[in-house]
Amino acid sequence: MMTYLRKVLKIGNSSLFITLPKPWCEKYSINEGDIVEALESSTGELMLVPRKKEESEKTFYVNLEGLQISYIEKILSYAYINGYTKLRISYKNKKMFEDLKDLVESKFMGLILVSENDNEAVFSFALDTNQVDFYEIIRRMDRITSFMIDSISDRDKVKVMDAEVDKLYFLLIRMLRTGLTDSAIAKKLMLSPVQFLDYRLVLHFIETIGDELTCISGKIRSEELEAVKKLKEISIKAFLGDRKVKPSDIEQVSKEAYSALESAGPQVALNISRIIEMAKDIADLSETLYLV
Repeated sequence: MMTYLRKVLKIGNSSLFITLPKPWCEKYSINEGDIVEALESSTGELMLVPRKKEESEKTFYVNLEGLQISYIEKILSYAYINGYTKLRISYKNKKMFEDLKDLVESKFMGLILVSENDNEAVFSFALDTNQVDFYEIIRRMDRITSFMIDSISDRDKVKVMDAEVDKLYFLLIRMLRTGLTDSAIAKKLMLSPVQFLDYRLVLHFIETIGDELTCISGKIRSEELEAVKKLKEISIKAFLGDRKVKPSDIEQVSKEAYSALESAGPQVALNISRIIEMAKDIADLSETLYLV
């Protein structure tokens, strides 16, 4: 991240101004007469965001020939989280394309198939992210992982819910990354650069908690994970600004959660300990938890 220092200057009796850095103006094609939005975050930072100009659709091209499905998944993940609006897929093997369609449907929310022929298909991102409630989806991810704990004895059900967490995770990562350059999304999120990093990390923790729960599904009873569930829930509440959660709550519930390790086998205990540590890390990123 580049840092620019600017001296505040004064025009007339009251107007203050600063100049815009030339490299930044060149990067975003800012010219005289263009509109730049100044967004104030909840922590006082002032973010300058170029008003988005009408742009042609960002299209990502993929030729499936000779690629393994695992590598294709990585390519599509890159295109998705980096805000591409269209995926143009070329192929000769129809079976591989059918596998790709299943992958897109299971992992990438908002991507729909808009055209298809014998050797090419086009997917388009049809979800208006300006209408997506970013913070409510984080709460939804929290609720789903709690439901995973409630259903931990049913491995198939847990796997289905984990797939839903993954889809929401990728959607929010897409929003975070595009929010750095899309003024409408940036204005909606109202996050400072540091907060962008914190939310990126918290989303990773929640998604990984889902993976860890999938690993232990069918190997432990939900009753043994009640304290773990509570720790996860109050940690996310604290991160999202719930001032009712106190540091003493995190400490007390953490002790209770570690008791779940006593009756678990070595591998399950390792998975649970990872969940506990990630939940505590989420709480530690809260901006309000340790304020007096």
